[in-house]
Amino acid sequence: MITPIHVQVQLQPEVIFSTGKPASGVSNITLGASDDTGIAFSTTVIAYPRPHYALLYENGTKTQNISDSIEVNAINNFTIHFKKAIVKRADYGLYRLSINNTFGKTVIYITVIPKSK
Repeated sequence: MITPIHVQVQLQPEVIFSTGKPASGVSNITLGASDDTGIAFSTTVIAYPRPHYALLYENGTKTQNISDSIEVNAINNFTIHFKKAIVKRADYGLYRLSINNTFGKTVIYITVIPKSK
């Protein structure tokens, strides 16, 4: 079973048309998972131009076996989605979602913890 979590940022109209580094209304996401369930999460980002992103392990290496996609919601408004079907013990821990464009960078920290039974 996949536990979906969606983090959405409420947007101010004047922000949607601004030019600048990526911005998100969240800086930390905590996900609870068990060994036999997957995880899914997403975050909405305001940025222009279109941002690049990378989900990294705490030590800075790129994650493996986590699918990702980016959806264009509107001008300067994107939702980045991540999904992993099966979570193993080694998957628990801290991740960094680095989002950047030519104007700057923002980081969202994701913590995957064992779900309480």
